[in-house]
Amino acid sequence: MSDAAEAEVSINVLIVDDEELLVKSCGQILSSEGYNVVTEGRGRNALEVVRRQRPDIVLTDLMLPDMDGLALLKEIKKLAPETLVVMITGFATVDSSVEAIRAGAYDYIPKPFTATQLRILIGRAAQQVRLVQDNASLRDQLKKHYSFDNIIGTSGSIQKVFEVVSRVAPTDASVFVSGESGTGKELIARAIHTNSRRSARPFMAINCAALPDHLLESELFGHEKGAFTGADQQRRGLLEVASGGTFFMDEISEMSMELQAKLLRVIQERKIRRVGGEHEIAIDVRWVSATNRDPDQAVRDGVLRQDLLYRLNVVPVKLPPLRHRREDIPALAQHFLKRYAQDYSRDNLRFHPDAVRVLQDYEWPGNVRELQNFVERIVSMCLPGQEILAEDMPEELSVRHAANGRGSAITFSADLPFHDAKTDAITVFEKEYLSDLLKRHGGNISQAARTAGIDRKTIHRMLAKYEIEGRD
Repeated sequence: MSDAAEAEVSINVLIVDDEELLVKSCGQILSSEGYNVVTEGRGRNALEVVRRQRPDIVLTDLMLPDMDGLALLKEIKKLAPETLVVMITGFATVDSSVEAIRAGAYDYIPKPFTATQLRILIGRAAQQVRLVQDNASLRDQLKKHYSFDNIIGTSGSIQKVFEVVSRVAPTDASVFVSGESGTGKELIARAIHTNSRRSARPFMAINCAALPDHLLESELFGHEKGAFTGADQQRRGLLEVASGGTFFMDEISEMSMELQAKLLRVIQERKIRRVGGEHEIAIDVRWVSATNRDPDQAVRDGVLRQDLLYRLNVVPVKLPPLRHRREDIPALAQHFLKRYAQDYSRDNLRFHPDAVRVLQDYEWPGNVRELQNFVERIVSMCLPGQEILAEDMPEELSVRHAANGRGSAITFSADLPFHDAKTDAITVFEKEYLSDLLKRHGGNISQAARTAGIDRKTIHRMLAKYEIEGRD
């Protein structure tokens, strides 16, 4: 490990030994590597240092004048479980080294040892310390980002969601989230995981509508080498990777009935078998599922197994569409305005009250995700310090606001030439029709095209033209 690498993160090392020459030479070697070094000659004094300072690494002799080194090791692990302990053994017997490792030592180093051996061993321990610190920092950031405080809303409907989610998060109960596209189903799933006792373990997510059936099965369960064409090596599935943590399945009603049956077996038996494999692998995951359909209607439509729903729907969470909680729109818009103003270096942006009313009058078929995208677009066109007026709103929002019926009528101006007025009216109709059509089919372009009697390419062109989200 280089000096520069050591200097990046300050690592505190406590050296415990009654041999003054050894302590002095080890201290000089490690100090030159950039470590903060503290030394002690007695075990009891070392425990006080651990209690007060919580060093990252303790390098201690197995034989101390006032206590046994293994006893010191056990006391250190009680006081500071995160501290790594390296044992110095006077003679490299198998018994003493194995006993130290079993008692919780990170590693051991036999006397006599060279400066290089010491640098390598403590360097490896320092890498482990930094990895743990980085993971803890990442978990703190995730917890802050996915805390319930970041799920914005004061309306009664969203507060009920917060109450249910905050109660169920610390448990292992399966949660089934339903709501239209863009209402924040994955945000809720991540908040459940981050505020659970599994938060230090993996959160894995998959969109069941994004992959064909054979690829979805391989992604879920993994596969053995040679299981199918292109499987040139063994691969662990997402369920295996997520073991110990939370597994989130979005759009589960898009999964084939055959694969749903296999998933039901996995949930019941808590075991998976890789595609092409013979052995079962035990897994332990907390299940969070989601769909943009009404779950009971999905069962009646024959796209969701009722027995699977029973297993996954232990705690149901229904997210309200944004149009049903319009009082939350100003706070959400302000939240996104602040975020993107910072991202795009647009200081002191603010909404005029008329602009906020335009936002509240829109139906938001894409819900919170659509609002977020609109605010990002608005911010990208602003100048620093600008007050955002109603006329600065995107055209589709302004047209809906002008209708004064929240989209219930198509408006046109008789001041325009006939063809221009007709074009405007057609534009409004196409946006309205396409948005409602996609909402009806949960954003599924293929289903929307069949209902409309037009091909998917036409749907795609209209989506691009009006910047509306859909999915294949």
